[in-house]
Amino acid sequence: MLKYQEFIPHPVLQDCVKRFWILERAYTAQACLEEVVPNACVELILNFGSPSVQLGSTPPRELPKVCLVGLQSQPFLVQASGVVKIVAVRFFAWGVLPFLKPLAEPNSTTNVELDEAWGQVVTQVAAKVETEKYQQAVEELEAFLIGKRLTTWFDPGQVREAAKRLYETKGQVRVADLAASRHLSVRQLQRQFAETTGVSPKRLARTIRFETIRNRLMCEPDANLTDLAYECGYTDQTHFIHDFQAFANKTPGEFAQQMHKLQALLRQNEHVVFLQSPSSMLDYTENNSPRSKGGKRDEEAHHDLRPSGEGLRRST
Repeated sequence: MLKYQEFIPHPVLQDCVKRFWILERAYTAQACLEEVVPNACVELILNFGSPSVQLGSTPPRELPKVCLVGLQSQPFLVQASGVVKIVAVRFFAWGVLPFLKPLAEPNSTTNVELDEAWGQVVTQVAAKVETEKYQQAVEELEAFLIGKRLTTWFDPGQVREAAKRLYETKGQVRVADLAASRHLSVRQLQRQFAETTGVSPKRLARTIRFETIRNRLMCEPDANLTDLAYECGYTDQTHFIHDFQAFANKTPGEFAQQMHKLQALLRQNEHVVFLQSPSSMLDYTENNSPRSKGGKRDEEAHHDLRPSGEGLRRST
């Protein structure tokens, strides 16, 4: 059985938090691996079930129960056995600072040292998960973050506005033009990005562009790759393939074939449960234009510590 759901954050949090999400999944010896593909966010993962092991390191490393996943530049494999029970927060690249210190390092999966207040809320969330009240678990965590956001001074200012521009253009804007639009020098913008997100604006732009392409292929694996490359600002296929492969360890064509197989598998699997967000929720897109969800799930996908296949569109 697989249960997965995303929750749109309260408006107070939407300048920092993109989504809350929950996952309950049983892993077996025959299906124990999960590929985590980079995205343009930082993830706070609270795992109250069986532990997960990050492969690729020497020796393999068990991920902490409270884990902060920084911006990744390459995929990594996670192995699990038994039932994983996760409540998570997906922060925008600049969004962690009001809630946790220190900043998440790029390509990191690190333990989070919790103060007393954080420890109490994690205990409360764990109690809700134990009784399978995942929505209440999210509400506990959200209420705590709202309290911290309202009592912590935080002004990401120029970085947030510049990053929004990157989202709006799908990463297709020159750093010099981005700096000029914020009335900063390139060096000033780069320094502010490093201090707030841990990465450069160019690095975030590349990640956003990859995420845009990947999300399209997850929903539309038959998309014309030449047209998609052009739409995303590539002038030649070689550059397009090279950039995608750097993040995914596979070509766009190979990834599309994988999504074809995944969609077919999910259509045949009666044990996959997609929980719908309430139809009253609003979806605040990156340019802050609210629109009604109408009962549809978020269209993002399996990349960021989510099980393969959540990106397929489902409606009630």
